[in-house]
Amino acid sequence: MSVKDKAAELAGAIKETEEFQNLQSAENRISLDPKAQDLVEEMQEKQNQLQQAQAQGQQPSSDVIQDLQQLQNQMKLNTTLQNLFKAQESFNELMQSVNQVITENLQDK
Repeated sequence: MSVKDKAAELAGAIKETEEFQNLQSAENRISLDPKAQDLVEEMQEKQNQLQQAQAQGQQPSSDVIQDLQQLQNQMKLNTTLQNLFKAQESFNELMQSVNQVITENLQDK
């Protein structure tokens, strides 16, 4: 069995985890919550503006920073997004533990 086959097998095992299933479910629920969708789109738009300004060597204005902070606060209050953030955090922890196992096994002699 090749390394790529083993990687595909690992991906299949990850897809079966509760963490992955919860993340998929949380992402799907966003499409059912227009307010959550609007907040995500607005945050992406503001972040793009910020990145463009930084790429041009400009400092972000205090208005842009304040807008981003207000959006973050609104996102934290949205239950759908709270669930997504929790699911992302759990999935990230799973992936970190998987990477740690791989790293440890690569270092074994």
